[in-house]
Amino acid sequence: MNKPDQIVSVRRATVEKSTSSIGTVEIALFAPHNDEVETVAQWNEWTPKPMQKGEDGWWRSNAKLADGAHQYRFRVRSKSFFAMDEWVEVTDPYAIEVTDDEWENAIVRVKDGKRSWLDYTWQHDLHPLATNDKLVIYEMHLADFTGTEEKPGKFLDAIKRLDYIKDLGINCIELMPVKEFPGRGWGYNLKSLFGVENSYGTPDELCRFIDQCHSRGIRVIIDGVYNHAHQNAPMAKMNYEYWFHRHNPDGPDMDWGPKFNYDHFDATHNIFPARKYAIDSIQFWVDKFHIDGIRFDATRAIRQFEVLRELTDAAYAKVENRKPFICIAEHVPEDPEVTGRERGRPMDAAWADYLGHSLRAVVAEVERDGMHPHDVGKIIERLDPRRNGYGSAFRMVTFIGNHDHKRPMQLIGEDGKKFDDVAFRRMKLGHGLILTAPGIPMIWMGTEFGMPSDKSLDPVPLQWDLLEHENNKDLLEFHRKLIQLRLSTPCLMTESFDPVLCDGERALIGFQRSDEASAVLVLANLKDIPAGEVTIEGKGITDGKWQDVLGGDEVTVTGGVFKTSLDRSEIRIFVKR
Repeated sequence: MNKPDQIVSVRRATVEKSTSSIGTVEIALFAPHNDEVETVAQWNEWTPKPMQKGEDGWWRSNAKLADGAHQYRFRVRSKSFFAMDEWVEVTDPYAIEVTDDEWENAIVRVKDGKRSWLDYTWQHDLHPLATNDKLVIYEMHLADFTGTEEKPGKFLDAIKRLDYIKDLGINCIELMPVKEFPGRGWGYNLKSLFGVENSYGTPDELCRFIDQCHSRGIRVIIDGVYNHAHQNAPMAKMNYEYWFHRHNPDGPDMDWGPKFNYDHFDATHNIFPARKYAIDSIQFWVDKFHIDGIRFDATRAIRQFEVLRELTDAAYAKVENRKPFICIAEHVPEDPEVTGRERGRPMDAAWADYLGHSLRAVVAEVERDGMHPHDVGKIIERLDPRRNGYGSAFRMVTFIGNHDHKRPMQLIGEDGKKFDDVAFRRMKLGHGLILTAPGIPMIWMGTEFGMPSDKSLDPVPLQWDLLEHENNKDLLEFHRKLIQLRLSTPCLMTESFDPVLCDGERALIGFQRSDEASAVLVLANLKDIPAGEVTIEGKGITDGKWQDVLGGDEVTVTGGVFKTSLDRSEIRIFVKR
């Protein structure tokens, strides 16, 4: 047990301790049906020490610890079918900090003689944040946002680029998983629902990142993986079938690792063990890390709406009145019925996946995913919450690309064989629709300046040097201008959506959005050939002056007749002045 290389690892990972205070700290593990559990701890010179089991199923031991950081892990007599009655070593499933070494020791921090979960003083809790109807989301993979191929980005690195995010107009960051996972990837193979990924930084540094976001009016949503775990997760090694299905009930297409069994009920302790663990984690992260929402990964793999609602209710139970919150489902294949907590459904909103399929076909101008790029009727239908099943704009998170797909610029070049100026026109066409249509728009990081990349689990750092090129800078400015337009024009943050143009022959679409205070008319040519003159009449467009916010032209409407022209791949956005 006391290997020299282990001792070296321990010394490197442990912060210098102060002897100013010594307190008694309880170390505990919930393992109700395991017969033997021991602590293997730094304070016991890594000699296993038996723990005592309570009637509540928790094994406990007490340690007198000085202020500072101390490492430990558990040694458990396994009840898993693949290691029955064998001793296995596991980290603490409830630890929020784990060493970045082969031992994966949990770290307990002591301050003033007591256990200290976090040592961060929040400064910006009272800063106003955007409500859900005003969100513009930026999906961020922390490792690649500021990292290199050799070194992943960290929380503190990302803070240095928050002013870029704020200047773009983004008011919400959706962090891909930042909980403990092995290796370097996307983070969907979690070993813990509590631990903060050590390659990204410490729990206190995550707090600082979120607090700095809040200081700029930026909300932070975390990506929560509650459907499966990594095969070497502590609970999989301790007692697999207590927490997980022995055989994945969903088949190979959703076989990503041990699947939480939310149906398993422990009558002895009157709990659903997997539900309790997920709920404990959700409430801890809402309470301790001050997050502003959760994007629930692969909710179709959880299946039961009852369980999903239980998880979101748990989150809302910890949300303070001072801030807005949102629960978003990734439910694929799409089912709008998962959305609308106000009507008794589990989630507030969901990723509008079918719309994403349509718009990827549009920007590449190729048929893909069963969608024709010039099917104007289907595109209008999928943009319209009254017809696409959602019933409300704010139950839809809209996007063209996300981490599960090629970036739009890659798609346009690779599939659509469109490059240079044509590719940038198609990018503006697609994102112009997303940023003016109903829904909560989401941008996959780097898309705003045209970064091309395929879907990849390998490191794909953002190519910030692309912003040295005029086309990329222009695309970034296009996004900045339209995000500003969206957040300053009331009708773009309402349910309003009135189609005014659906020309299948020329592949033209148009819609108006309006309220008492504002009106916006959006016209788009889905083909990369000039459309020429466009006339709209009898569609309720009010007389007066309409200004093109992108080109600056002004159109005067008389008798409800709107006349303009559309060039190749052009989107024009008019605001009633």
